[in-house]
Order: sequence, then C-alpha cells, then structure tokens
Amino acid sequence: PGMKLELESVWILIILLSFLQIPVSISETFRVLGPAGPVVAAAGEDTVLPCYLSPSISVLDLEIRWFRGDFSELVFLYRKHKNLFDYQLPSYKGRTDLFPEEFPRGNASLSLKDVRGTDDGLYTCLVQSADWYKEAMIDLAVRALGTQPSVSLHSTGGGQTQLVCRSEGWFPAPAVTWTDRDGQDVTSLSSTTVERDSRGLLSVSSYLPVKQESNIFSCLVKRLHHLISTTVPSF
Repeated sequence: PGMKLELESVWILIILLSFLQIPVSISETFRVLGPAGPVVAAAGEDTVLPCYLSPSISVLDLEIRWFRGDFSELVFLYRKHKNLFDYQLPSYKGRTDLFPEEFPRGNASLSLKDVRGTDDGLYTCLVQSADWYKEAMIDLAVRALGTQPSVSLHSTGGGQTQLVCRSEGWFPAPAVTWTDRDGQDVTSLSSTTVERDSRGLLSVSSYLPVKQESNIFSCLVKRLHHLISTTVPSF
C-alpha cells in the first residue's frame, strides 16, 4: 500500500507540472502580423506602419525591433522596457516612436513622422521573447507630386540650342515626354537626368535640342494618375 501511494503521488506531481506548463507555452508563442498591402504615405506627412501580435498578448515585456534590409539597420529598438536609440540609423532620429498605451493589446506598430523619399521601401517588424520570435514585412510606398515644370532656352555653344524642362519634388521619379506643335512625340530626341535632394525627393531635368526654325513644344512630366505639362515656343 505504501508503494502504491508513492506512485500515485508521482503521477499527480507529473500531471500537475504538465498543466502548469501549458499557459507558459501559449504565452511564449505568437504570430506577428502586418498589413496585406503597401502603406502609402505622402512625403512630408506622418504615417503609421502597422504591426500586431496574434493572439493579442502584451508586448510590454518583449523586444520590438524595426529594421530595414540588414538586421543591424535599426529604425527603432525597444528592449527591457526602454527605447534604445544608440544604434538607430541617423536619418530616423527624432522621427520614430511606438504606442506604449497599446502594448497590452499586442500593438507593436511604428509611428514615422515627416516622411521622406529615403523612407520608401521594405521594413521588418520583429518581436522577440526569451525563447521565441516572429517577424512581418511592411512595405512603405512614399508618394510626392512635384512642381509645375519650367522650360527655358539655352545655348550650348557651337551654334546649338536646347530647351530645358525642369521639375522637382517628385517621388518616385516621373516620366518626361516632349511633343511638338503637331502632337508628335519627340522624346527620343531628348536626354533626361534625375537628381535626389537631402530628403530623398527627386528632381528631373530634360534637354531637347531644337533647330533654327519656329516650332512649339510641350513638356509633360507625369507619374501614374498625375500629369503636369508646360507648353513653350522654341523661338
């Protein structure tokens, strides 16, 4: 009888330990979810890159790491209840934050202020516990509509003259199209350069050689769903 009682005690202890381990296992495993499609943001505005845990367990005691490309390209790091900025990419300093009031609901989303062209691209939201981690990819698509094109006439020397069409503040880069007075596309005769400013926005300059005869040309600078044009006589 004594042996039987001892065995029963062992089985009870094993069963009890098994039940105690169940909630630990559930709390340590989760999925990280992002949006189904790209997050579209206008340059100069603020935006949010969504990132949530499923199930919606608290992220207060977890590590949240936002990065681009390589694991070390830190956009934001939250660890041991602190925001750590020492290794953050310089271009994101002062522009990023999380939502601590939403931590209990599993919200690890990133707030990004003053969106720039250089912010465009893929981000990774990684959430990690002591022995488990998951991540989600978020695509940020930055959009900016540029300025009205300006067209000027320049002499390049050697008796050659060209029209120069300029527009700035775009993202992504727009397409430039030239047409003459008859509506004929003469873009193939032109050359176009693109430059990036300190905020990652793009300026385009397109050069069209013109002959010593009267004509009227139109310069169209366009991005999907947006078109800006300027018409100018060559002489």
